[in-house]
Amino acid sequence: MGRTLKRVPMNFTWPKGKVWKGYLNPIRPFPCVVCKESGYSPEARALSDRWYGWDMEADYVWCDETRRRRWNRNAWHNNLDKDDVQALLEADRLWDFTRVPINDEQRQVVKDKIAQGENSWLPFDNGYIPTPEQVNEWNKQGLGHDSINAHIVIKAKIEKQLGLRLECAVCNGEGHLWTSPEQKETYDAWEPQEPPIGEGYQLWETTTEGSPQSPVFTTLDALCKWCARNATTFGSFTTSAKEWKQMLSEDFVSHQEGNIVFI
Repeated sequence: MGRTLKRVPMNFTWPKGKVWKGYLNPIRPFPCVVCKESGYSPEARALSDRWYGWDMEADYVWCDETRRRRWNRNAWHNNLDKDDVQALLEADRLWDFTRVPINDEQRQVVKDKIAQGENSWLPFDNGYIPTPEQVNEWNKQGLGHDSINAHIVIKAKIEKQLGLRLECAVCNGEGHLWTSPEQKETYDAWEPQEPPIGEGYQLWETTTEGSPQSPVFTTLDALCKWCARNATTFGSFTTSAKEWKQMLSEDFVSHQEGNIVFI
């Protein structure tokens, strides 16, 4: 979940967790009932359901003995074929396979990057092509695919292999409809308004449009002490007050696991 620091008045009382009113556009389109706001055609929506295995509850099994993670053995995202993997490779979406060094020359490139304070990803494709079996196992064991990967594979399947339409024919993939061109123009012309600026320090989340996550404090140090006890940097991960102060000062709150940085 994205975090950021905002300076607000000490008497700022906007409710914690409630999106700030200035970030919400008052103009709202109507949801497209044909595609159920997905933006997909009926055929693409069926593929999306297949990707996630929404109708396959009986096919879920535990990943390991800890019984903390489950995976759906028949869901599409655990059973990619060669064409699916190729679509992800063309979109440069499998960095755990293609942006890690596989020879001495590439390892030196990464070593030099790290020495310069950069990350440990290769700045180019390493030339490795993973098999569908490898990608499927990777998906089950780690963080795996996200919604971007889902869209890439669904798009490739329905357009290149099936020759069908990806977007909903009614809303043209928007997932919603406007009552008139003027309503859409008014929506596009709207600009968000920031909360009032003041002397206080407050933690906000940026995963939604933006909402307060902490009380208002008189100093950054006080806020960071609160964050160390009460806030997370990403998911359920926490960190020290010192780290919070550095990240908030740089406006980059994150958590790193191996080569992956979560923000």
